[in-house]
Amino acid sequence: MRAAIVTGASRNIGLAIARRLLADGWRVCLTGRDRDSVVAAAEGLAAAGAGEAVRAFAGDIGVEDDVRRLIDDVENAWGAVDAVVNNAGIRAHGPLESMTVENWDAVLATVLTGAFLTTRAVLPGMRERGWGRIVNIAGMSGQSGAAGRVPVVTAKSGLIGLTKACAHEADGSGVTVNAVSPGHIDTERRPGLGDDGTAAQHYRHLAEQGNPVGRIGAVEDVAGAVSYLCGPDAGYVTGQVLSVNGGAYM
Repeated sequence: MRAAIVTGASRNIGLAIARRLLADGWRVCLTGRDRDSVVAAAEGLAAAGAGEAVRAFAGDIGVEDDVRRLIDDVENAWGAVDAVVNNAGIRAHGPLESMTVENWDAVLATVLTGAFLTTRAVLPGMRERGWGRIVNIAGMSGQSGAAGRVPVVTAKSGLIGLTKACAHEADGSGVTVNAVSPGHIDTERRPGLGDDGTAAQHYRHLAEQGNPVGRIGAVEDVAGAVSYLCGPDAGYVTGQVLSVNGGAYM
């Protein structure tokens, strides 16, 4: 049974991805900064039938020491990390001129530096074993751009660049590196970095725009895309961005 790490997995898209990978037969380690939330999420999955195939890890994915502890924890429990889904993120909405350096740093540390640290930590072992899957959860705004979201757009577009660069790094090793880029997904949104009003306006605008499919996306739509990219049928797919946005951005 292969083992996967899903970062930012205590709720919403991350939790849906963890649930889908468990259903696919994976062992899954959920990570999150809030210990109570990530432990509760893992316990819920265990009680729903995952049993010992699920575990929780509390830590900050943007901190190198925490990432090293995470990898050690999974390797000690299950022997190897076969897949990483870099989903962790925070948001900061607002005009460029009022965006603080602290908010900029916080978003990039979690979204982009976190994905860099986990990928750097697991890629050598994956190469050595001749198999691995890395999936980065980017976002439509990282492809299209968006006003009032400079740190998030920058981090998500950076994830796409990281995906392509690391796909080349994994060249010929049996490891694939891809990104999934969700559009407007129906999720419960926690307060951000003091940006609740601006964020609410942004998501209302997305809902009003609509898309060719004619509905808001579900977390399961994203989880299904990740399931494919982590599975055996995607062995010839690497360095790609799989858009899950209902056709809102083509």
